[in-house]
Amino acid sequence: MRFNFVALTLATTFLFARVQAGTAPSIDKCPALTPRSSPPTKVSDLRPDDIKVVAALGDSIMAGFAAAGVQGSVINLKSITEYRGISYGGGGDSGAITIPNFIKKYSPKVKGASVGEHLAEICYGPLCPPFQYRPLRDVLNAAQSAGLAMNLDNMLDYLLPAMKFVPGVDYNKDWKMINLQIGSNDQCASCINDLIPLLTPEKYGEHVTNAIERIRQTVPRVLINLIGNFNVTQVYTVTANEEYCMPFKNTDFIFNAVECPCAIDKKYRPTMDAVAAGYSKQLKQIYEKYKPKQTDTFGVMFTPANIDIASFPVQGLSSVDCFHPSTLGHEYVAKSLWNTFFLPIANKPSILKWTNNLEVYCPTEVDRFQLI
Repeated sequence: MRFNFVALTLATTFLFARVQAGTAPSIDKCPALTPRSSPPTKVSDLRPDDIKVVAALGDSIMAGFAAAGVQGSVINLKSITEYRGISYGGGGDSGAITIPNFIKKYSPKVKGASVGEHLAEICYGPLCPPFQYRPLRDVLNAAQSAGLAMNLDNMLDYLLPAMKFVPGVDYNKDWKMINLQIGSNDQCASCINDLIPLLTPEKYGEHVTNAIERIRQTVPRVLINLIGNFNVTQVYTVTANEEYCMPFKNTDFIFNAVECPCAIDKKYRPTMDAVAAGYSKQLKQIYEKYKPKQTDTFGVMFTPANIDIASFPVQGLSSVDCFHPSTLGHEYVAKSLWNTFFLPIANKPSILKWTNNLEVYCPTEVDRFQLI
């Protein structure tokens, strides 16, 4: 009876706090959190103000490729630029609406977010050429354009050493969050599976598992935010016949028609959707696998990316290729995912549709990043 009473009290406190919690038009309008009386000792007890390091792993979306849209002309180096500072999960440009900047609201000295822009760093199938990274801009955003799940090991070759030498960070004691999201390029190349089964859901799951395991065994005090897949084929619903997407005059050519090889033939797109669902299933299974492996200093938080891209306005995609998110798209993704971070997995929304002027959740003192 005493246990039930305590459980009821805790549940009531949590629910009351959620009722009292609110949203704001921007994170800077959220109230500050009352400082903790003592630092957390368990990964399950983390609030935004406890995170001292943010890092990212992923592909061209996480790298912010083409997010600023056409700059004068599509035949311009600016059009093949990664705008890393506005990446939804890795960017830290001043004023950018990103997950690292949401963290920074509560942890002003947080380190690791990428800044600025530079020409794309590209992986070519299994090969990611070394020495592409620009540490002063990439910082701890290890994403690579054209990156596949099989390239996560290459990204970790850069990220893991870099994390140890960030100025102002106590590597062994400071809490770290790594945002990991990959799979769009895997979907776009998955039609090779009938010939060479390199990009099957099972292979995808192996690569992601290996990356998480490598982090688990080497990084102290770390929370991995495992972000779900985006359904790539939905961009074609948004962009069909849109003049916004046609960078050349007097032609209806759209780059996304050739940018995703397996989507060129419309007949294969349902198979891509099935592959994407398979990848998402793998991510959920990986999360479940690591729940019993959670320790005081290691944990995996699963953030399903159940974003209905078909509900986007076309301006949510880059005018360069109408495939990658625009700045507006990155802002929406950052806000919509952040708003789920403090919900138990069972309460996270099954679908996230575009909302104009989406507000951001303002965490309270009792909110924690939810790992279960």
